[in-house]
Amino acid sequence: MCYRIASLLLIVFVSGCAAGPATPSLAPLDSGTSLPSSSPTPPLVVVISPTPGPTVPVLLSTPSPDYCADPRVQAVLAAFTTALKDLDDAALAETIDPVDGLDIFYRIANAPVHITPTEVVGLFNNTFTYTWGDQAGSGLPVEGAFSSEILPLLLNVFDQTNALVCQDLATGSGTGPTTALVEWPAQFAGMPFVAVYRAAGVQDNELDWRTWAVGFTVVNGQPKIRVLVQYAWEI
Repeated sequence: MCYRIASLLLIVFVSGCAAGPATPSLAPLDSGTSLPSSSPTPPLVVVISPTPGPTVPVLLSTPSPDYCADPRVQAVLAAFTTALKDLDDAALAETIDPVDGLDIFYRIANAPVHITPTEVVGLFNNTFTYTWGDQAGSGLPVEGAFSSEILPLLLNVFDQTNALVCQDLATGSGTGPTTALVEWPAQFAGMPFVAVYRAAGVQDNELDWRTWAVGFTVVNGQPKIRVLVQYAWEI
C-alpha cells in the first residue's frame, strides 16, 4: 500500500514539472521590418582653406629670356645631363617630347635623324646603325649607334664645365670660332632653345670647343627636349 502511494506521488510531481510554463518562440521578422537602432552621430567635418602661395606662370612655347631662366627648363636640362651620365633610359625618356620624339642634327648642314618616343626608351643599349650625316672636311659618312657616335659628343659638353646661353649662337657667346654656318634650323624657327657651350680650355687650342643647342616644346605644361643641334669648329 505504501509503495503504491509513493509511486503515485512521484508521477504527480513529475507531471507537475512537465506542465510548467513553456518558453515563448520568437516570430520571424518580415523582410520589410527593421530592428530599431539609435541614430548615428554625424562626423565632424573640418574645412581647411588652402594656404595662399605664389602663382606658377604658364610656360609658353615661345622664345624669351624668361623661358630660358624658368626653373622647369633648368630642371629638364639637369635631368637630361644626369640621364646621359647614368645611361638611364627611363630618365632620358622623361626629358624628351613624348609625342614627337627627338631630332638630332650631327651638323646643321646635315638632315636631322629622328628618334621616335618608342626608340628613346632603350636608346643607350640600342645597336641600330643610324646614318647621322657626314664629317666636316672629309665628307665621310658618320654611321653607328647612338651610344657610339652621339653619346660621347653629348658628354663632351654636358659632362664638362659649360655655359648655358639663351638663344644665342654668336661666336664667343654660344659658340666658338669657326668658318661653318652657325644658325638655328629653319624648320624649327620660333622654337625656344638654350645653347650649351663648352669653351676650349685655357691650355687648349681655341678651336677645341663644342656646343649642343637644345630646343624645347611644351607638353601638358612641362618643357620637353625636342631638338639637339651640334656645333663645332670646321674649316
